[in-house]
Amino acid sequence: MILLDAQDLFRFYHVGDAEIRALKGVSLNVSAGEIIALTGPSGSGKSTLLSCLCGLDEPDGGTVDIGGRRMTRRPETEKAAIRVSTLGILAQRDNLFPHLTVAENIAFALCRRSGGDPVDIEQMLQSVALSERANAYPATLSGGEIARAGLAVALALEAPLIVADEPTAEVDEATERMILAILADRSRRGKGALIATHSRAVAAIATRTLHLRDGRLVERPLVETLDEAEHLFEDATRPMLRNDRETLIEARGLGRNYDLGDLTVHAVENADIVMRQGDRIAVTGPSGSGKSTLLKMLAGIVRPSSGLLAWFGAGTATGLRPGRIGVVFQEPSLIPSLTVRENVALPLQLAARSSQGRAHMSADDALALLSLADLSDKLPDEISGGQMQRVAFARALVTNPEIILADEPTGQLDQPTGRAVMEAVLDALGENETALLLTTHDERLARTMATQLRMDHGRLAEVA
Repeated sequence: MILLDAQDLFRFYHVGDAEIRALKGVSLNVSAGEIIALTGPSGSGKSTLLSCLCGLDEPDGGTVDIGGRRMTRRPETEKAAIRVSTLGILAQRDNLFPHLTVAENIAFALCRRSGGDPVDIEQMLQSVALSERANAYPATLSGGEIARAGLAVALALEAPLIVADEPTAEVDEATERMILAILADRSRRGKGALIATHSRAVAAIATRTLHLRDGRLVERPLVETLDEAEHLFEDATRPMLRNDRETLIEARGLGRNYDLGDLTVHAVENADIVMRQGDRIAVTGPSGSGKSTLLKMLAGIVRPSSGLLAWFGAGTATGLRPGRIGVVFQEPSLIPSLTVRENVALPLQLAARSSQGRAHMSADDALALLSLADLSDKLPDEISGGQMQRVAFARALVTNPEIILADEPTGQLDQPTGRAVMEAVLDALGENETALLLTTHDERLARTMATQLRMDHGRLAEVA
């Protein structure tokens, strides 16, 4: 039984006088019991294709049929009815309502479901290892927990077909295995899945793999392996460091608790960390271990519940100048109404020069550094998730900060692109001894950093 049939899809975008051809005659189908991995480099058109397939975007040419019903060129009410009855959708972001708890998000999805066997919300939460986070709001979840909660919402509809955009991009290996086991079980029960992914593990369980490049499906992917990109890091990550390097951040006994009703969550406990000029530090650990919370405390975004935190030799963590720390979040957090260039230039309007007189880059120079010059006049919704993350990195670099704090900076990128981006960033940072701390699930990337730390259940320790 064919669950989805797409024929000859085209999608064009116009930016000024330029025409961007995001899809160029794509045809594919998904049958019951299939898991199809849709691969391809960042910006190849994967997210655009999924949006057209789900009726969230209208293709400029071609047709999409889902469950034997026409999706293209139908009123929105008809499209919505098809989605509710046939599709479980897991987007790259914004899968949860921020004002609802995890359990309430699932319950809301069930309200739109008609017929079928009853769904036990507690059992659904257990299946994605989120029982203890049932009453948590999305803002308090880690990236991996958000991914699992979004999957639970998509699964709640018990739809014949799951369409997922990078469902394992920001999760650790254990969480990825859990998600893949759920999808494999659905496949055995005759349900289908179409998954846009950069993950080898997802491709390994797929019944078929399709490769998208420059808006076209190609029969064989070009060779894009981690090993080919490994040489990019050979010399870039270990700059020559002076013995008299300035201490930039010092944290002692740092802790952060969250009160959720009668439950207290210890996100970070008694963490000690010192960052000096030129440091290259990677923090690894499972989803929900506290990595993002630690990074946000070091950036001054989240206030610690306990411990001491000092920036740039100051006795207290107050009066931080915005130009001295650049932050790259898990989500790119670009302002949708501003162009790429305007997003990158915004920090220049907010940050004064540091006392050391470090010169700022121009927005165009920061974009060129990360091979984004040709995207400068586009809006965020006209570029891929991977491209948005590179823009976020350019925005963090534009003030030439003394510290870069990056939360899963390559999570949305295919592996060769991620390595190329990090090589360019590290080259730029090495010139002025800017320190870098990143959280990551990419163990190979972590091993290229001079210092490796690991978080587990809120506790930080150095990797031997």
